[in-house]
Amino acid sequence: MAGRYEIIAKSMSIVNRCGNTFKLNRLKEYGLGVGQLRYITTLYHHGGLSQDTIVKRFMVDKANVARHIQRLEDLGMIRREVDQTDKRKHLIYLTEKGQEVQPIIEETMKAWSGILTDGFTEEEREQLVHLLVRMAENAQNFQEEVSGDEGTE
Repeated sequence: MAGRYEIIAKSMSIVNRCGNTFKLNRLKEYGLGVGQLRYITTLYHHGGLSQDTIVKRFMVDKANVARHIQRLEDLGMIRREVDQTDKRKHLIYLTEKGQEVQPIIEETMKAWSGILTDGFTEEEREQLVHLLVRMAENAQNFQEEVSGDEGTE
C-alpha cells in the first residue's frame, strides 16, 4: 500500500494537472495560460503593483514574473506606468480588457472548486480550506527557512 506521503503527493499532482486542463479549456479563447490567471486576479484586487512586489507575493523568480507580465502586456490585458514616487519602477495595472476577463476567471475557479468538492458537506468544505491554508503556510515557512539558511552559509 502506498504511504501517506505518496498519496498526498499523487493526489495534489492529479488535482493540479486536471485543474490546469479545465482552466485552459475554459480560457483558451482569451489566449491565457494557467500561469497568468493569478496575475490578473491579483492585479484586479490590488492594482498598481511593481514586478518586485509580485515576485515576493508569488514566491517565484524574477524571470518567471517578467515572462507572464510580458505575455499579459502582449495580450493587451495590462499596462505599465512609471511609479511617480520612484521613477526607476513601473507599476502594473489591468487594462479594460484585463478587467473584463476577471469575472470569467472567477467563474472558472468557482466551477473548478465546485467540481473538486462535489458531495462534500459545508463543514467538510470549511475543513478542507482550513487544512489547505495550513499546508500552504507550512510550505511557505519551510521555504523561508531554507532561503534564510542559504543566505547565511
